[in-house]
Amino acid sequence: MKHSNRFLALLLALMMVFSLAACGGDTTTDDTAADDTTSDTTTDDAAETPEETPEETPEEEAPALALTAETYIPEPGDGALYTVTETADGWIMIENQDGETLGLSPNSGVHVVEADGYAFKDLNQNGELDPYEDWRLSSEERAENLISLMQGSEMAAILAHGGWGDFTTDPLTADDGSATYLQAGGRGGVTRNIGRGGGDHAKWANAIQAVAESCYYGIPAMISIDPANISGMIETVSLAATMDPELAAEIGNETAKQYRAAGVTALLGPQVDIASPTMSRAGGTYGEDPQLTLDIATAYVNAMQSTYAEDGTDLGWGDESVYCFTKHYAGAGATEGGRDDHHVSARYAVFPGDNLEAHLITYFDGVFSLPGLTGSSGIMTQYSVNVDGEGNPYGGEELAGAYNAYMYGMLDEFGYDSLKITDWGIFTFAGVWGAEDLASEAERIAFGWEQGVELLGGYGTMETVAEAYNVLVERNGQEAADEIVSHAAYNYILVMMNLNMFDQPYSDSAYADEIISTGEASEFGLETQRQSVVMLKNDGTIAAAEGESTEKPTVYVPYVYNTGFSVSWMGGVSEGTPSWTPGMDLEVLGQYFNVVTDTLGDPSGEADADGNATYTKDDLTRATAEEIAACDYILVGMSNPYLISYYDGYLSAWDYMEAYQNGTLFSEDDYWFPPNLQYGEYTADTARDPSISGMIIDGEKQNRSYKGNTAAAVPNYGDLEALQYADSVAGDIPVIVSMKMDRGMVWSEVEPMADVILACYNSQRTEVVAEIILGQTEPNGLLVFQQPASMEAVEAQLEDVPRDMECYTDAAGNTYDFAFGMNWSGVIDDERVATYSADPISELQNFDYDAYAASYVAPDAE
Repeated sequence: MKHSNRFLALLLALMMVFSLAACGGDTTTDDTAADDTTSDTTTDDAAETPEETPEETPEEEAPALALTAETYIPEPGDGALYTVTETADGWIMIENQDGETLGLSPNSGVHVVEADGYAFKDLNQNGELDPYEDWRLSSEERAENLISLMQGSEMAAILAHGGWGDFTTDPLTADDGSATYLQAGGRGGVTRNIGRGGGDHAKWANAIQAVAESCYYGIPAMISIDPANISGMIETVSLAATMDPELAAEIGNETAKQYRAAGVTALLGPQVDIASPTMSRAGGTYGEDPQLTLDIATAYVNAMQSTYAEDGTDLGWGDESVYCFTKHYAGAGATEGGRDDHHVSARYAVFPGDNLEAHLITYFDGVFSLPGLTGSSGIMTQYSVNVDGEGNPYGGEELAGAYNAYMYGMLDEFGYDSLKITDWGIFTFAGVWGAEDLASEAERIAFGWEQGVELLGGYGTMETVAEAYNVLVERNGQEAADEIVSHAAYNYILVMMNLNMFDQPYSDSAYADEIISTGEASEFGLETQRQSVVMLKNDGTIAAAEGESTEKPTVYVPYVYNTGFSVSWMGGVSEGTPSWTPGMDLEVLGQYFNVVTDTLGDPSGEADADGNATYTKDDLTRATAEEIAACDYILVGMSNPYLISYYDGYLSAWDYMEAYQNGTLFSEDDYWFPPNLQYGEYTADTARDPSISGMIIDGEKQNRSYKGNTAAAVPNYGDLEALQYADSVAGDIPVIVSMKMDRGMVWSEVEPMADVILACYNSQRTEVVAEIILGQTEPNGLLVFQQPASMEAVEAQLEDVPRDMECYTDAAGNTYDFAFGMNWSGVIDDERVATYSADPISELQNFDYDAYAASYVAPDAE
């Protein structure tokens, strides 16, 4: 207890001195964020969501850190059954005979204690071997012991999962906010820096763990990450396009090895939402089919979480395991109009087909019952409120996923008890739906804990976490409050015990570089890319190569124009900066072809905010018809058209709470724009009216219908203009379209002008596209989204019902339906197609959803 009091005093002192306020950093998510620099998608949550991190302390005020202990290198005594080695990265490796290998910072203040000749880390620095420090005991026994040593406020503190400070600053020598956060008890956060190099990231992670080891019982830090395909391995929809669960397992296994080598212990993913055609984050999913998502996700998560022997034997949790927070539990793919669920405009996910059960399949029949030895994944909750076809919330309470008793009740009924984390911003600006009227962030955190929240995703303001614990005590009493936080803390500690982080949290930077950055890793990543490209059309232009050619063909690649216009939950509506870019990577393409392209002049448009001139459409000179006539192919690199549904008063999420409290969030005159999956403008004459979803404002339900309204042409309409120019000058030259996609699109604008169409989900690897054109790589991928016949077909589709849309049929008579794709022989018709083109599944096998729904009684709202 003396030890606990000492740390409580430290916590309170730090809370008085430091303000660990959120700072806006972005990522992909996912979760989205501006996108991890290593990812080809913008789907991750943390990646899309500004992380809440400790406020950076001005350099001149940087406090001295606690890591001032003299360098300590253990000296084994007589009869010792362990050896000690100082590693090249500076941490100490202690190898016990027939026992655990330990990792120890020489400056953390933690020493070794001996028992029966073996070495153990004295993590709480009390000179004794406590059960939680004894690697001979089970993870459960160790976790239970540590919980018994902690006070409620300490357990609450370790549930924060914000972020870290400046990656370039070593928290061991100058506090960038990370050390302060750790010393106040924060133990989790998302990294977006792995793309800077596996070895550098490993060194940074080691510094984080050294601070963690020095304080708060030596509890290690959980460093999480959004999907970041760091060596080029495919993920999300591109992985789903292979329809190969065995490949998913192989990629999951390799990804886990790379993450752990770099010091990452948890994945904020995979994203298993069953995506509607218009879903804003569709590119981060495994597509729209429950069975395919179930199979790919289960294989991937099972492989991520297990460590394997050299002969392939599943060892369960181990040094190469990464814990997965499968997301977004559950139903986030069904937002009305596909609106971005970070934003209040997507406050609701709608289920007009009464098909919520289908959106639960991946969880209850999949990642909650893994075939390996790790049992179950964790989960990340969703933002939206699930409502039926009449707009009534399931369970009777209009509460977002993090607060929703109906959704948590299913977990309890099933017996699920793995770690739960919220999505980012839940207590401040996004997914706070239903809890807006609580007076403070602390009250919302306390309410979340009461409902079922465990880790506070994206939240690192430690004084507010402490305040939330006090609110929890006031509302429930000390015993009940401590039971709530102790259960959550136990789940966190158990995960970190299972990952062996208490005994050996350090990474080998040289190994991290070797496993992530070598040619072998990159080649495997490229090979996975080769298996994911979907060929939709081929009039005979490309075929398997016959022998090797010594001459490079010549190809014309047009530039494409983008207006820069964007609508995002982070920035609201922005006119952006216009740009001209080549449709493909010309440097890489030049390794395979002689390249002809357009000529871009100097920008002649109005100056931007920084005073730099911007591009106009007149600043580009197209290659002439004569130049193009000498080419063997025309290759038009495009991206699928997409604009989310939004309204003319669309605010950034940061402005949400103020507008809500002031009653200025919406106006009855708001103009709701339709989503757009075609390049040209679209008038939604057949859209739903009234909308299913809508807030109650001044006693009346808001109508979010956009029927009769017009969506503007998409910002990348210039992609279509490039194709139109190519078609106008092509003559007999084959026109090949390489389409970077993250969803379905209306092909009637594009397909008639193309002789060949290659669909590249999420990433457009120029090498792979070139190899397919030259006949060196055979296309193998299959569509994971139906491709709509028209925008009217999109409007007729029910958001919660997979594969219920009229699909586009091309000039050759092929229908671009789910599981369609072509290879050299024509339309693919293999075992994958037979398996996944069956009718979509909609009923759970491992959980009686109907019985649960019929017997559910909403808790007292108070």
